[in-house]
Amino acid sequence: MTEYRIARRGLLGTGLALAAAPLAAPLARAQQWAPTRPIRMVVGFPPGGATDVLARWVAQQLSPRLGQPVVIENRPGANASIGSAAVQNAAPDGTTLLFTTADTHSVNPVVYRSLPYQPERFVLVGGIARLLFALAVRPGLAAGNLREFVALSRAAAQPLTYSSWGVGSTSQVMMETFAAESELKLQHVPFQGAAPAVQALIANQVDAFMLPISVAMAQGNLVKTLGIVNPGRFAGAPTVPTFAEQGFGLVGDLWFGVLAPPATPDPITNRIAAEMHAVANSPEAAAFLTPNGFVADPADRAGFIAHVAADDVRWKARARRLGVVLDQ
Repeated sequence: MTEYRIARRGLLGTGLALAAAPLAAPLARAQQWAPTRPIRMVVGFPPGGATDVLARWVAQQLSPRLGQPVVIENRPGANASIGSAAVQNAAPDGTTLLFTTADTHSVNPVVYRSLPYQPERFVLVGGIARLLFALAVRPGLAAGNLREFVALSRAAAQPLTYSSWGVGSTSQVMMETFAAESELKLQHVPFQGAAPAVQALIANQVDAFMLPISVAMAQGNLVKTLGIVNPGRFAGAPTVPTFAEQGFGLVGDLWFGVLAPPATPDPITNRIAAEMHAVANSPEAAAFLTPNGFVADPADRAGFIAHVAADDVRWKARARRLGVVLDQ
């Protein structure tokens, strides 16, 4: 299991803690980190995909809370490895952050022989939301539900094609997991991001795409969404049946969160984590996340770290079963 650095907290004796209580709040405010210049939040995927859309909203929410502009910088390529490497090499002063997901820190270490960054060195800061996967197909495909899609794939003389946002991406891993569990015949067509991958689906260049439900929702009738990978129906797309309802056991979602460069001090990461936690639990989050296909992650920093550690095991197992090994 990948190990992530967890903030250490000293323990005060009961008597000392009680004696210091009247001064604790003013002292905490005085020592609280505050940025003195704009913050760059790097996204390793192209503009227009689910990661980019969510990152821009998070940046908008964090800017007034941190007192400095939070600016998104897209650094796509190699399944977000380029952006991750840039953040790893940045100064650990809180002014450069990585907005990412399991692609960079759970899947890439399995599918790439070498990486230009070390995932275990990053400091986990905080989560904001989780993404639900859905299977969408081009409108002209003769499948109106998952069972028909499976039957069509098994009967086809040539494998059905599907797009993803990159070789070894969580999109490909989820689709290949479904293919293995359902004995499908599929051919992978990778792209550099969810936006071009869904455009290929709309243009009838590929048959299917295991994509974020948010991206599927945004296409309207340009694609057919056959099922959502979630135990229950999603409030933002209540008419889309789940995989479970249709007899398929595929499960899994995708965390989104902020990571900091190695050796970023606790006062910085704790401050940013606290503001992210407040954003995730705000009325603004409820108004934005569900209509855009996300599920809020209300956990604090410790909860986020624990979730990523557990999810890391699941994603690595799926990626190893995929059997893809790439050179950078």
